Amino acid sequence: KPRKPKWLEYLALGSLLALLVTDVLGLPAPLVASCAAIAAIAHGARLALWQPWHTLRRPILWILHAAYAWIVVHLVLRTATYWDAGIVNIANHALTVGAIGGLTLGMMTRTARGHTGRPLAAGLAETTSYLLVQSAAVIRVLVPLCIPSLYLFAIKFSGVLWVAAFMLF
Repeated sequence: KPRKPKWLEYLALGSLLALLVTDVLGLPAPLVASCAAIAAIAHGARLALWQPWHTLRRPILWILHAAYAWIVVHLVLRTATYWDAGIVNIANHALTVGAIGGLTLGMMTRTARGHTGRPLAAGLAETTSYLLVQSAAVIRVLVPLCIPSLYLFAIKFSGVLWVAAFMLF
């Protein structure tokens, strides 16, 4: 049973709104980084309270938690852009490849199965597509951070995995 303290729900939403305002207004980097750090902590705590480890045997659920975790990674990397502005692109790909890609596949599975009266359980093809999109995110984000000389390789290989995930789905 996930726990959802109201104060944490408000902090998670409020910190994202504050980050949006700092971005739109072009406020100083320390303020942006502070908002991103608070949002990362709030969303990380939120995810932990959902106890995602209990969903590991149900791919149709763990993909949603794994994708949400990429939002936290994005916010951590947004915080780190205060010290290295060059990683903003990597932060954006944590959000787009990992979070949006994973959430899209997870919700498409749930919607397609639910609207056709099939059980809400991912089959082998769906699970494989989840693993491919998560692998694409890991490669797109971590390889450039750890081995910058493989940046172009990471983009290409990640792109192939991402496309394969959606083609398989």
